[in-house]
Amino acid sequence: MSGILDAITNLFSGSFSQLTENLIVLGLGIFTLVLGFFGIRYLGRRRQLLNQERMAAMIKGLHYAGVARDVFARPQADARDHVLRGIRWLFAAGGISGALYGYERLQPDPDMLTALRGLLAGVVPALIGLAHLLFSWLTRRRNSAVQPTVRGSYRAVSRRARV
Repeated sequence: MSGILDAITNLFSGSFSQLTENLIVLGLGIFTLVLGFFGIRYLGRRRQLLNQERMAAMIKGLHYAGVARDVFARPQADARDHVLRGIRWLFAAGGISGALYGYERLQPDPDMLTALRGLLAGVVPALIGLAHLLFSWLTRRRNSAVQPTVRGSYRAVSRRARV
């Protein structure tokens, strides 16, 4: 019995961390493949369902309203969408920079130059976020110049004027 236990402990003693890393990589790889196959299958079934709906509408002689007329129209720029995109990009830049800087600083032999390089990795996403925020500001200014708001134009209508 002790021979079996010694064999098991000798098997896992030196390479247990390597076995754990291999299992994690294998598990993540399988998860990615399953997610990809699920996505392809779901999109295929969705496309098939839309095609069946379109064919059923044509057989019944109905107009199929699967595609709106405004699909090919130029979308209106909305300042709020760009604000949200800009904030997302800025948070992503902060997360990337913080993670890379923190990783390099927590190494056994930290190098400040390498840590600063990791910090600079978030510059491009931060600039994209700032561009979205700038475009949001410009869009808001353009929309307010095109559609001026009328203030103080409300007045109560008396009963005599309505009659």
